[in-house]
Formats: sequence, structure tokens, C-alpha cells
Amino acid sequence: MAEAILVVANPRSGKGRSSRVAREFCKKASRAGFTPVVIDVLGKAEMTQALVNQIKNLRSDLKGIVSIGGDGLLHTLLPIIHTYELPFTVIPTGTGNDFAREIGATRRTLDETVAILSRPASTIDSVLIKSDQGDARACQVLSLGFDALVNERANGFRRVRGKLKYVLAIIRELTLFKPLHFTITIDGQDYSRRAMLIAVANGPSYGGGMKICPGARFDDGLLDVLILSEVSILELIKVFPRVYSGSHISHPAVEIIRGKEISVNAPAKAFADGEYIAALPISIRVEPGSLKVWK
Repeated sequence: MAEAILVVANPRSGKGRSSRVAREFCKKASRAGFTPVVIDVLGKAEMTQALVNQIKNLRSDLKGIVSIGGDGLLHTLLPIIHTYELPFTVIPTGTGNDFAREIGATRRTLDETVAILSRPASTIDSVLIKSDQGDARACQVLSLGFDALVNERANGFRRVRGKLKYVLAIIRELTLFKPLHFTITIDGQDYSRRAMLIAVANGPSYGGGMKICPGARFDDGLLDVLILSEVSILELIKVFPRVYSGSHISHPAVEIIRGKEISVNAPAKAFADGEYIAALPISIRVEPGSLKVWK
């Protein structure tokens, strides 16, 4: 049997675009000698079960996984990808596509994506998150505070897509937000801050291109913890748009501390890769080289 590729598509992503892209990708993968197996069922639990069943069925014939959708779909797949130590890549059809952007997938054609499946995969870090909701895994950025509320509100917009929904969410949350008191521990060192937001970054961007921690890298074995201390709403309005260029990190209210193990507590919610994780407190640990990705 030719090497199999599990192609996981979110049928709702891009108003059906993911399913169309999956069909086209499968044609090209077949011509290249692979056996594509498509999983495009709705529902997280149903999709997860279908994926695990196929992994067990294909076993040694399985080459890896291609995720066709956005950051949310990849976030759902990460625990399975990690557990079965499968190489993966992404074809972006979602809203933010931040992970895809960082590995160059937004610039690749489908033919180029098929071609990289024959190359060795690179290892990157992932993030293990522990909360009272159990364990979760992420590959990009955790948002806590103002940015988490923006994320939550943006996820509620169904008719607005791309960067615009995050801009609208920012405008709305600016009228409501109040700074929070955070208790943070980074590699055993305690910090107490009254802050607007905390971001814990494995990769540099979130929210469709916001470079919240422009120095964060997937393969350095470290997490970048960005703290935006309390500022006036007017100052936040001035500072937050600079996140698209990454120049916000020069603001005096911004500090970045790097570490491997972080815990955070506050009356706030945590989102990772754009998906809700849990109410705080949470603990976060980087796991170096724990994912294999074609890029």
C-alpha cells in the first residue's frame, strides 16, 4: 500500500472552502503516489474518534496528517498528533491562520504542500496546559486578560471574518475592560502585577497577524511571557494597534520575561490558539521538540 495521508478538513471553515480544497489536494496527493484518507465529519468528539480509528487502522502505512482549516482545527488535532507522534502540516482556510503563516503555509501552493510531505519533518515545541478542566495542548499563544476577552468576543462574530472581527472586538471590549490583578510564577520566580493582559507565547502571533511576542520561536525551548501593566484606556487604544507591527514591545508598560514553566492566577479566562481553555488558575509548560511538522 502507498503511504497514507490523513486529510482532516473542517467542513464549516471558509464556508465550505476547506472541503473543496481537500478534494483538490487529494487529487494531487494521489498523483504523487500517496493514499489520501479524508476526515471531514462535524463535531469535535466525532472527528476525534474518526481520526483515532483511522490512525489505528492504517498503522505503519500512515505518513502523517494534513490539517485543512484554521488554528482552531489544528488546536483540536494537537493532542492526537502528539500522542501518536505523527508529522503534520497545515493548509490554511480559516480566519486567523497564525500558525500557518509562521511555517510559510500561507504562501504555498497545493503542489508545494504535496512536495514537502516527502521531506524530513522539523521538530518544534508545544505547550502543555493544566487547569481544573484537565490537560490541553497548544502550539501558538495563550491569551489572558484583555486579549482573551477580545478573542472570546471575536469568536462570537459569525458574519465578520479575518482581521476585521478582531478590530471590532477590540473596539467593543475597550469600553468595558478593567485591569486585573495577576499572580504569576515563572521558573520559580513570583511576580505580582496589575495588568491589562498577559500573553504566553510559543510562537509570535495570534488574532490574524497580531505580533504579540515578535521574538517568540517555536524551537527555542522557551516561552515568552508578555505583561502589559495597567495603563489608561486611552493609552491602551494607542498601544494595542502597534501589535500588528510588533512595535508595542518598546512601550514602557510592556515587559517580556522568558521561561519554561509558568503559572498564572487571576479572575480571568484563558484562551490558546484562539480556543477557550479554562478559567484561571492554569499552569503552562513548554515541551521542547514534542511536535514534528513539515514546513
